[in-house]
Amino acid sequence: MQFVSQYNVFTNNLHLNFGVVPVAADGLLTNIVYKLNDRLFPPEDYINDGIDLETKTLNIIEISEMRVRDIKRRLSREHGYGADELSRMLDKKELINTLSYEEHKVYQQEIDKRKWRRIKSAIIYTCAAVLVVMFWPLLSHAIEVAKVNFVVYTDKRRHELSRCREYSSIKGYFGMFLLFIIDGLSTWLSVSVLLSWVMKSKYFFPVPNIPIKPAQLLAGGVGGDAGALGQYGINVGPMIISGLFRFLNNRVEGMIGNAMSKAFQMQRKNARKEERAREKEERRRMKKEAKLRMREEEERARQEAEVRARVMEQNATAAASNFSDDSDLGSGNNAPSPFDDLD
Repeated sequence: MQFVSQYNVFTNNLHLNFGVVPVAADGLLTNIVYKLNDRLFPPEDYINDGIDLETKTLNIIEISEMRVRDIKRRLSREHGYGADELSRMLDKKELINTLSYEEHKVYQQEIDKRKWRRIKSAIIYTCAAVLVVMFWPLLSHAIEVAKVNFVVYTDKRRHELSRCREYSSIKGYFGMFLLFIIDGLSTWLSVSVLLSWVMKSKYFFPVPNIPIKPAQLLAGGVGGDAGALGQYGINVGPMIISGLFRFLNNRVEGMIGNAMSKAFQMQRKNARKEERAREKEERRRMKKEAKLRMREEEERARQEAEVRARVMEQNATAAASNFSDDSDLGSGNNAPSPFDDLD
C-alpha cells in the first residue's frame, strides 16, 4: 500500500477536490494493474535510477590519457567518491583502475537495464498476442459493431447535411458543426475513460476529480475508520461531463430540428407563392389567349358573313338575270303564227 499512499498524497497535494486530474486517479483497478506490474516486473533497485540509456562511459584508453585532476573530479562528481577516499589514492594507476572499474560497472548496469527492458517488452508483446488470439472472436465482433455504428453515424450525419443543403439553412450548418465538436469530445472522453483503467497519459480528457468513496461513507456513519478501502472511490466527473455532453447534444439537435422546420415552412411558403404566381400568370395568359381566340372567331365570322352576303348577292343577281331571260322567251311564244288560219 506504500505506492497507493504515496500516490494519494501526491494527488491531494497537487489538486483540490475539484482539480483537474486523470480520469481514473482514484480507480481501484488502476492501482491493481500497477501493483501487478511491479510484481511481474520488479523495480530496478540494483540499477541506479540516475543512469540514462545514453550514458557515455569511458574506456581504459581514454582514462589513461586523462590527468589526475580530471580523474579525481570525475570520480567525485559522477561516482560519489569523497575527498578522503581520493586522498588515499596516491598512485595514478590506482586512480585509473578505480575509474575504469566504476565506468565498467556503469556500462554493465546500462547493458542489464537494456536487456531487462527488452525482456519486458517481449513478455508484454507475447501476452498481447496471446490475448488477441484468445479473444479474437470477441474483438472481431466488437470491430463489426463499431463499423456498423460508424456507418449509421455517417449516414445520419450525411442525411442531416443533405437536408441542411436542401433547405439552405445556415443555422442548421452551424448546429451540425457544433454536433461534430460535441461528438469528438464525447469520443475523446469515452476513450480516455476506457484507457484510464489500465494506463495513464497526459493526453487523456481532463475532467474534474469528484470522488465518491463508499467505504468512507459507511465508516463515517458508524463512527469507524474505513481503513485502506477508504482511499478508493468512484470518480463521477466523467459521468457528469458525459451527461452534460448528452444534454448539449439534445439541445443542439432540437435547435437543428427547429431550424429545419422553419426552413421547410419558409420554403413551402415560397413554393406556394411561386405556385400562385405561376397560376396567376397562367390565368392571365389563358385570358389573353381566350381574347385572341374570340377576336379571331369574330373576324372569321365577319369574313364568313361577308362571303355569305357576297354569295347571296351574286345568287340574287344571277336569279334576276335568269328571270329576265325567261320573260323574253315567253313573250316570243305568244306572237301570231301564219299557220293559225289553217285550222
